[in-house]
Amino acid sequence: MKKTPFFAIIVGLCLICFLVSGEYATSITTDKILVLEGGTLIDGTGDAPVFDAVLIIKNGYITDMGSMKSTEVPEGAMVIPLKGETILPGFINAHIHNGYNEHNLKTWAFHGVTTVRDLGGDPKNNLFSFRDKALKNPQLARLIAAGPMITVPGGYPKIPWGSPAGLPITSPDDARDQTIRLLDEGADIIKIALESGERFQREIPVLSLEEAKAIVEVAHRRGTIVSAHVLVAKDLERALEAGVDDIAHMVTDDPSDDLIQRVVRQGIYWVPTLELWHGVGYGLGDVAINNLRRFVMAKGLVALGTDFDGYNCPFDLGMPIREVRWMKEAGMTPMQIIVAATKNASRVCNLEDSIGTLEKGKIADILVVKGDPLDDLEALLNPRMVIRGGQIIRDEQ
Repeated sequence: MKKTPFFAIIVGLCLICFLVSGEYATSITTDKILVLEGGTLIDGTGDAPVFDAVLIIKNGYITDMGSMKSTEVPEGAMVIPLKGETILPGFINAHIHNGYNEHNLKTWAFHGVTTVRDLGGDPKNNLFSFRDKALKNPQLARLIAAGPMITVPGGYPKIPWGSPAGLPITSPDDARDQTIRLLDEGADIIKIALESGERFQREIPVLSLEEAKAIVEVAHRRGTIVSAHVLVAKDLERALEAGVDDIAHMVTDDPSDDLIQRVVRQGIYWVPTLELWHGVGYGLGDVAINNLRRFVMAKGLVALGTDFDGYNCPFDLGMPIREVRWMKEAGMTPMQIIVAATKNASRVCNLEDSIGTLEKGKIADILVVKGDPLDDLEALLNPRMVIRGGQIIRDEQ
């Protein structure tokens, strides 16, 4: 029998290691049952935590969950003890840019942000084909892609930034046609620019109410949602009239109590991007925090989002801990913040039936942290484990 050279054995073993790591991990499938046992479970719905919990995963989905006393662990399962640790849904950053970037997506996922929503990209860059490829790799955060934001000629973001991440339309009929085309090409949701320029101390052409309504009507008919770029109260009013689903920034002027109540009554989610406003400066971060406080006191629906890379200032790449801290400063409880980063954020991603909460039948996107974030939100910076689509992508034993 001919012996295999030692060097060839080493090369072969290295090749196997390479193939089962990184971007090639998706080629490895298993029906092994995974059980997380003994930790405190916060399911993202806002319900009270379950202590000494069990969560069971098979084929990438959650199949059962509950207390150790009431939940049977299947024979032969791989059991991971998590005593003293907290099991959460994977976090979601519902407002980012530069998501069409493997390094960014990998960093988010590694830190427990298992889904991100990109709200504006250059339409020339094959955005949706990148998204489709990235979704196959569990090492990367799940990318929700709006594609380019719908605007008007000479509108935002061309003015004032010179950005190419806009799709201009010229009439209500054109708005319908371009929205249909964008959805046909693969957009997960639709982003519109309702920016008249007041924050920039200039006049910027903006979508008419009729055009905005036409976009919303098409998106809703196709089963998806519309996010609106808004910075001031008068543009917020147009967003409410158009029937959008979420507001992509906290306004930084002085909205009336009635206007805030209208947002609440219409069930519109608000993504405050406090990190953006602190990065811009001029005291706008404090104004945004105060307006968020008013919205929370009015029992409004908040989803976490930072506007990562949407402005030339530092942003947290990974766990958006500064956004979390400022949400707490605005009066949100740790549980409210967790819900904003999971359940509510999944809603504005149009994926509330698949991710965002730890429930039977949902995709197993899970963050396990050492400690109790309900007692100290800084525990979010201390991951024990990250699971994306049922696969363990980080394990700090």
